[in-house]
Amino acid sequence: MAFQIRKFIDCSLNDVFFDTLREDYPGFDKWFGEKSDSGAVAHVYLEEGAIQAFLYVKDYECEPVGDMPESSRMKIGTLKVCEDVARRRIAEGAIGIALWKWQRSDLNEIYITVLPKHRLTVELLESFGFVHKGKKGEENVYLKDKNSLNHTDAKKLFPYLNPNYSRGRYIPIDDKYHDQMFQYSDLKNTQQVREDFPVSNGITKNYIATPSSGLRHAPGDIAFIYRIHNGPGSKKHRSVVTSYCTITKVIPIRVAGWKLKKYDEFISVAGNKTVFTPEELKKAYTKSNVYVIEMVYNGYFGEGKNITFDALSSLGLFDKHPYGIEIDRKNVLKILEMGGKCEHDIVVDQSRAR
Repeated sequence: MAFQIRKFIDCSLNDVFFDTLREDYPGFDKWFGEKSDSGAVAHVYLEEGAIQAFLYVKDYECEPVGDMPESSRMKIGTLKVCEDVARRRIAEGAIGIALWKWQRSDLNEIYITVLPKHRLTVELLESFGFVHKGKKGEENVYLKDKNSLNHTDAKKLFPYLNPNYSRGRYIPIDDKYHDQMFQYSDLKNTQQVREDFPVSNGITKNYIATPSSGLRHAPGDIAFIYRIHNGPGSKKHRSVVTSYCTITKVIPIRVAGWKLKKYDEFISVAGNKTVFTPEELKKAYTKSNVYVIEMVYNGYFGEGKNITFDALSSLGLFDKHPYGIEIDRKNVLKILEMGGKCEHDIVVDQSRAR
């Protein structure tokens, strides 16, 4: 399950979901009606027909706000997630959608105003690099600026990659796990079955790697997600790189049969950021080598733009088991370009920002 794009007019203002927004913001009904009349759209998360989350991003706003003078900015106009689903990391996914949209724009800045009582929302915004920039009425203003990104923290830097990355790696993931973990990484002419897991919704993800030998992946590496096709048809044409991430932690659980973490510690480290079921985690723990790879889901190539094993292999970019391949900076950029990305998708191009 994922956010759907819906027109305001197709969302019932009488839904109980909007009651708290109506309480917090006098004039909310009038504002919502104006958006409906204008044909505005939002990203809406539905469960059994009921709204569970609502994200509205305004492409362009030019006004003084907080401590900042009048300027052209993108604005997160509405962000609300129902408390019943708060632990499923849907708010993290909503911020990811907003920041991907901001990344594709020519605007330097994106901001949101938040009432101080929404402490968890503020903490989440700050974890994504938003900085407090004064007040607008009773609300606090939080802003993210392409000119002052935090390069020391991959999540605060999201959706951009650190320009100082040293190398790339592959992370091979069976198709059934891939499709649950990376819900925006669509494939062409392929039926992808997805269920709603917390890891599906979030931008930070944990993968349980069980390589036959040791793992050399390290924090700061760019990880290309390699979807292993297990269905009918040619694996070399249907196994593809779909996504790119930044590795933030590699936690060894077992190495060469040695237990470095107890089972309970392993489960705690995996948290709700893994797609494995409890039974699968228990089975994984019996393997000789077990690592938890924590990563930030920076981006995806999209339907029709994924890169096949055959294409990578023909260029000498896939010449051994994926866990054993190290990709230099030049070839990291090459793979991104093969997936339809350019340098603007990797680091901020200040010549485009305004």
